Amino acid sequence: MNEPMTQEGFTVRCQKILQVAKDLYQRRPDWVTFFRETLGVNGAARSVFPGQDDFLKFEQSPAYGEIQTMVASLRTAKVRGGGKDEATRVITVRLPESLHEALKKEADDHRTSMNKLCISKLLQVLAESENAAASVGTSTSSMPSTPVFRQQTSPIPQQPARTPAPAATNFRSTYGQGE
Repeated sequence: MNEPMTQEGFTVRCQKILQVAKDLYQRRPDWVTFFRETLGVNGAARSVFPGQDDFLKFEQSPAYGEIQTMVASLRTAKVRGGGKDEATRVITVRLPESLHEALKKEADDHRTSMNKLCISKLLQVLAESENAAASVGTSTSSMPSTPVFRQQTSPIPQQPARTPAPAATNFRSTYGQGE
């Protein structure tokens, strides 16, 4: 089954994944469950596009963009027990003290945890690299070739304590209020 996929076949497969995502989204799961079931290693997208090239092409599709918007929306929702059925993993990242303090201050300014802030920033970098690849159309990887570290040029609006941020697709509104 190594025959090339037609554009029509590709579109039908993208719509199939998008329908699975929409059905799941209607049940309002926590964002971790939604991500795992749609875009995770054993999720719908990987089962429909098991090959790396096909999956990278899917990441550049409008259907993938819609699913990312759903993830962002669920991340802003008040956690109702959030992802208890999935184990969490811990990574250790060594940071210069100045960067650690800057992240700590930013998290405090937004009344959120450093963990949620860092997850949001990681998801943003992934989404930006996928958007950049889609605009160029020639990327073979969903990760940037060089690390993305840049100063934020626009102020991030503060949210009142315990009030969820409005739904949006960038990290500034995707992290919740505290843990």
